[in-house]
Amino acid sequence: MSHHMSHKKKTKPTSVVPGGSAPATLEGTAQAALAASRFKDAIEQFKELLKRERRSAWLAGLAAAYAGRAEQLASKDMVKEALALWRTRADACNVPLLSGPYVAWLLKSGQIEQALGLLATVDKLPPEAQALAQAQLAAAALVAPDALLAGLPAGNPLLLHRAAARAALAACTKGELAASAKGDETALAQALQTISFRSPYRDLRPLLKALALLASDPQGAAATLARVPENGPFEPLAKALRVGLLPGIEWLSGLLALDEPGRALVLDLKGCPPSQRLLVLDLAARTGVTATSATSPLELFDLVLRHRKAMAGGLAQQIGLRLLPHVPQRLDAFRTSLVPLAPAEQERLLALAAELKQQDEQAETHWLRFVKLSGATLAGRQQAALVLRRLADSHSQHGFDGKLCSHALAWLEQSLDFDPADRGTHLRLVRDARCHLDLKQARTWLDAARQRFPDDMPLLLEAVEIALAAGAFKKAAGLAKQVLQVDPINPRVRTLIGQAHLSHARKQIAANNPQAALRELDEAANWLRNAADRSLLTLLRGLATESGVAGDSLLRDAMAELGAPLVGAFHLLLEGQRSKRPPQDLLRRAGVDLTAAPSTADVVALAQALNALPERDGAARSAIKVLRKPLESAVSALQFSEGDQLLLCEALHRQGQTELTLRVAAAALRRWPQRPVFLYLEAAARYGANPWAMPQHDWQRLDTLYDQAKAQGDQRTAARLSQLLGAAGHGQPGDDFDPDEDEFGADDVRTMMEMMLTAGGEDAFLDMARQQLGKASFDQLRREIKGSKQQFARALLDLVAPTGPEPSGPARRPPFPKVTAPKPPARPPSPRSPLAPNQTDLFDD
Repeated sequence: MSHHMSHKKKTKPTSVVPGGSAPATLEGTAQAALAASRFKDAIEQFKELLKRERRSAWLAGLAAAYAGRAEQLASKDMVKEALALWRTRADACNVPLLSGPYVAWLLKSGQIEQALGLLATVDKLPPEAQALAQAQLAAAALVAPDALLAGLPAGNPLLLHRAAARAALAACTKGELAASAKGDETALAQALQTISFRSPYRDLRPLLKALALLASDPQGAAATLARVPENGPFEPLAKALRVGLLPGIEWLSGLLALDEPGRALVLDLKGCPPSQRLLVLDLAARTGVTATSATSPLELFDLVLRHRKAMAGGLAQQIGLRLLPHVPQRLDAFRTSLVPLAPAEQERLLALAAELKQQDEQAETHWLRFVKLSGATLAGRQQAALVLRRLADSHSQHGFDGKLCSHALAWLEQSLDFDPADRGTHLRLVRDARCHLDLKQARTWLDAARQRFPDDMPLLLEAVEIALAAGAFKKAAGLAKQVLQVDPINPRVRTLIGQAHLSHARKQIAANNPQAALRELDEAANWLRNAADRSLLTLLRGLATESGVAGDSLLRDAMAELGAPLVGAFHLLLEGQRSKRPPQDLLRRAGVDLTAAPSTADVVALAQALNALPERDGAARSAIKVLRKPLESAVSALQFSEGDQLLLCEALHRQGQTELTLRVAAAALRRWPQRPVFLYLEAAARYGANPWAMPQHDWQRLDTLYDQAKAQGDQRTAARLSQLLGAAGHGQPGDDFDPDEDEFGADDVRTMMEMMLTAGGEDAFLDMARQQLGKASFDQLRREIKGSKQQFARALLDLVAPTGPEPSGPARRPPFPKVTAPKPPARPPSPRSPLAPNQTDLFDD
């Protein structure tokens, strides 16, 4: 072979229309391309087929391919290119130019005169095609100058109903369309009646009806609009009306799909003034439901700044203030572009911003600054009080066993300085102190509250409760009767009066004054109505009656009324303990047999009776001691529901019954293993009295359980675990410090307290500081030391445990007792191995 033959000539790429393909194969390829919307390929393939033979099917395929490609171009706003391709289609495929969307594209591109120029060719079309072409040209004829229609014959349908259609438009738009779109309804109805159903303007009838109903009857407008076929001659108007009917703010995104006249119409219908239209369109572009992602607060804030001049009446400032907590980095821009911010308002916004980021300490700092700034002005004092009450609410869960922590109490007190007329805060302080038996403080707050609200019923009821808690039963009854003078049928007050007389009767029984006791019981009987109270009356009469036979009979009657033997015996022993009566003698007199096995209902009733008493009630402890054997057998033998088992376990735990609590918790865990509340109750019973003795592995197990309870939403169990873990992590409260051993000096004290604060124990630290320093000294320091809660705690730490060389003399105790922290602190590693008996130091061989 020659050298030239070794290099073959490169061939051109194979065309999508291979010239040698069989017609059937090529037709299949062309139809497949047409079905797949690959119109450019389909055009080339049908053209190749038509070069071989001019078949009507192939000609129709080419026309369809041209039409599809033209519509693709028009959808990309390439209207001129689409029009050119449509003309090529008419020439190449011998189809009427006046078909499909051609006229609509002419109108969209503003070529009204060219569109009307096609009227001369309409008469040459078949009758059906004529009606379609006239309908397509109706929109152009409606808005065209009269001069452009002068050459049409008088009987042309476009002229016959044009005047009526224009009159209908005028009637619909008469007046302020943007306000109501109602126009002149009578004139509109008359004009629409003259447009026949065969008129080129027939689609205008439902459109104008829908436009007239849009403001007053949106549902009727939507129903009318649904009768208009899509892609008709008045499709731009139909599109605008459909957008105007979209619910909520969805019409904003619909604006983006309309042309300029359509947008203007919708904005008119929505009553949007011209000065705000750019703002609305900008907002639509960012908040439409078709947007790829949600609009951020930062984007919205910047949008407000750009269009602030178009937003009248301070609207830009209002929206900006609402957005600022989400975008605090725009504070300077707000001040520069809109209005200056008062220092208090700036602190409020920064506090809200910190809350949104869950930065609680920063939020508290800003809120306290806000309180200081607002409270300095008369107008801001009430706002300062509201913020302080809100801060107290947010910290109320940090107290032990529901008691308000020191910060919450201090904030509530301070809020009354700003807003002394807030009765709810007065009542809250009184109730908190009364419920936690701080009766001296409760009376102090009650006296201050009643000076301002002397006739307030809830406060008077608190006075009754405080008197009862203090054992002033006659005073309690007298106060309760004052309430009844205003509210004669108050059942709560009547019960309180009866209970006051019962309590006084117990006092008289204990003092061996039976006659006085019986008088009090007679008085109590006038007020108490429920069966349990009446049974207690019978029982106390039995204790007060001097005659042995009569008294024994009353005691037996009381046991029968109380029903279940176990709970009856409990009430008998409880009242006997209060009146100093020997328990075994009482059981004999009342005929109680404790050898019978109690029922499930009996044990549950006992748990309910225990829960009705104060925690760790001494009389209850003595009664349970006598009932211990039947109670233990019941726990072992009976099957309780989970709720009843928890009720019993909690009741025993409240009364400090460690061994019984352990038994009930263990039985529960055999049936419901890994339930956080039972695991907590078991651990609390085991280590509650000496948490420092908790082994490392149990501490770690409970630490994991704390996370589990938090994850399950069991906040109460998590908080209780936190208290127990905190106590276990801080060592033994009663540890003494040997002055001969330098094991716990001032630096160690400070280290311990710093660890407590680092673990989140500011509330506990400040609570014990309040107890040790006294309320007056603590409050004085709080007023003098400014800043957040954390800063105040740090300052107190510097006062009570300063850094620097330790003073000479014996090592000191920590200035405050050990406390628990709101969150479990990290426990140190396992304790070191104990020293050998003769080893005085860890490094002593």
